[in-house]
Amino acid sequence: MSITKGELANRILRLMGVNTRFVEAAPEQVIDTLKYVDDWMMANDGMGRRLGWAQEDEPNPDTPTNLPNWAIMGVSNSMAVYMCPFFEKQIHPSLMINSAIGMQTISDNTISNTPIQFPNTMPLGQGNRTTYGQRYYTKDERISTEGDFLLDDSDSIVITNGGV
Repeated sequence: MSITKGELANRILRLMGVNTRFVEAAPEQVIDTLKYVDDWMMANDGMGRRLGWAQEDEPNPDTPTNLPNWAIMGVSNSMAVYMCPFFEKQIHPSLMINSAIGMQTISDNTISNTPIQFPNTMPLGQGNRTTYGQRYYTKDERISTEGDFLLDDSDSIVITNGGV
């Protein structure tokens, strides 16, 4: 179950040291925090880190964030690092480390590299020729894998056309 936007904003403010055991952030600070989170989430959405953030015209602290549980650490710590200058707070080194760990988790779970097939006219190397003649990437000379193994039972490299 996802946390609400108000809970996320309070977590960010607590990480920065604005919310403490003795002082609670003003409602305006919570709304400002949520506006910064909206901007930050839309920028990450544009980079391919799509987390399902519930975008609103005017942030409501009672709205669920729709963030997966594994993304909350990355979002809260990264937002705390991002917002420390706005609240004139010093960034603690552990905040930076936790932000990096959380963002690596987000990147690992949201961004994937898609395999591409080079066209037949794509040469190997920087020029059109090599000392061994023309070497082009062709579809029938592409290495194919099964699971995590590049070798078949006879210890030879698996390629699609059976050649070298």
